[in-house]
Amino acid sequence: MVDAANDLSAGAIAAGGAGFTLVDLSDQTPGALVAVGTAITSANPAVVSDASAVGVAPVAGDIVRMFNTTAMLQISGMDFTVTATTPGVDYTLGYLDSSLPGFAATAATNADFRIIPAKYYSPYRRYITNITVANPAVITVSVAHNYVVGDKIVIHIPDRRFGMTQIDGMQATVTAVGAATITTDINSLAFTAFDFPTSAQAAAGCSFPHVTAVGEVATKLTSSLHNTAYYGMYLDTGVVGANTNVMDWMAFSRDYTV
Repeated sequence: MVDAANDLSAGAIAAGGAGFTLVDLSDQTPGALVAVGTAITSANPAVVSDASAVGVAPVAGDIVRMFNTTAMLQISGMDFTVTATTPGVDYTLGYLDSSLPGFAATAATNADFRIIPAKYYSPYRRYITNITVANPAVITVSVAHNYVVGDKIVIHIPDRRFGMTQIDGMQATVTAVGAATITTDINSLAFTAFDFPTSAQAAAGCSFPHVTAVGEVATKLTSSLHNTAYYGMYLDTGVVGANTNVMDWMAFSRDYTV
């Protein structure tokens, strides 16, 4: 699902009439609550049954925030990247392993969601969905991240029911990355396993484990301060004219006066 302000599809551009489409990536307003989902599987990865119509249902790459996840309350309020979809049938939360013991092999019986605009502050804070007991420890996050090798991160486990409390507050160097995995220089072989609390435990609320960037690597500040959002304009030459047209542009600040 694409925000109207950022929809650069041929149909949206043609509907504009003038061939110019404004793009505003600063809009961070969550989408409307969609209450069509009927279940989330207890599996790796988790799959959400959802019969939402095209244009309402999420598409691969969207970020969804789950709500009212009955029998799976431990993920209610958590954001996930959608990694695959079958329109009108289901979508996949590719970075959630809901077969972990804390889920007790119990599927959710409801699954509402909102689509969340991409966050343009870089690097991101990300929720943790798993940490391996290994050397080195590998962290899986719920939404694709943009960390790179050499970044410094801090791991936060604010709720002891998620397990692996020994890693809480530890600083790590990123040594390898995947779309949603972060390999660290931490040896977690002696740590207790990471897990989710049960749905019944989460009914009273829980604080999600997460990673944040910290410090400075070479000349790059890695705390989440860089805003990569922008305002822009898309020009469709097929509507405006031939590609040989000459167009003049003028840029000025808001306090410009004649």
